[in-house]
Amino acid sequence: MKECLFTVEQRDDRRWHVCEGGVSRSLASFGLREDALQYARELDAEEVRASEAAARSRGRREQAGA
Repeated sequence: MKECLFTVEQRDDRRWHVCEGGVSRSLASFGLREDALQYARELDAEEVRASEAAARSRGRREQAGA
């Protein structure tokens, strides 16, 4: 199972905040929980795409150096 990169929590201001990992600093806040969850999912998907692209790039560099 993959590590959770983003969390959604409701704070004292009654808004739903998206945070990264264990950091309490809010990346964004929303009035609706579903909006916050969707944003967190989109951030997570982008993180996965960036990680996969970096792995492919490393693989090409390693093949070129071999």
